[in-house]
Amino acid sequence: MKWILFVFVIILFSCRQKEEKLSVAEIAQIKSDIIKRSEKHASDLENLDYKAVMTFYANTEDFIVFGDGYYWGDYLTIDLLWKDILEREWKKVLKWDLKNHKIHVFSRDAASYLVEFDHIHIAANGDTGRSSGCFTYGMQKINGDWKAATVHVSHIPTRSDDEKWWSKFSPANRTNKK
Repeated sequence: MKWILFVFVIILFSCRQKEEKLSVAEIAQIKSDIIKRSEKHASDLENLDYKAVMTFYANTEDFIVFGDGYYWGDYLTIDLLWKDILEREWKKVLKWDLKNHKIHVFSRDAASYLVEFDHIHIAANGDTGRSSGCFTYGMQKINGDWKAATVHVSHIPTRSDDEKWWSKFSPANRTNKK
């Protein structure tokens, strides 16, 4: 029994040793890589480049997309959605801006990524459309590229600064810093 316990402790210790801590520089590089990848995705959207847009997403069996409080579907859902929007619905994208990139790195190949977006487009019928909100991505490094394996999008109505009641609690605006 003692021998089995000894082997178990050795195996446990070996597994813990393999768990490498990432350096500050490695974490910063991963964050930079994810932001660059996301900015390229935004550029691909501005160019209405459906094929390039789809390279941002992990074509995996367990891909999941939620939006505006609902389960939307799987990889085929996001594929069909962007194909319809970029090839039929939109005529031109005037801007696709991203801001407040927030990334938590879990490991060399997994991170969470949250970002605000704002975009303006011209629809196929000539109407101008605008949307803003937030994306939450579960990012995974697959074959050397960062890809979204899970997606959550929340579209919000355009609000004035007075309507953004929560903003007084954000780090930049806190009046009572603890």
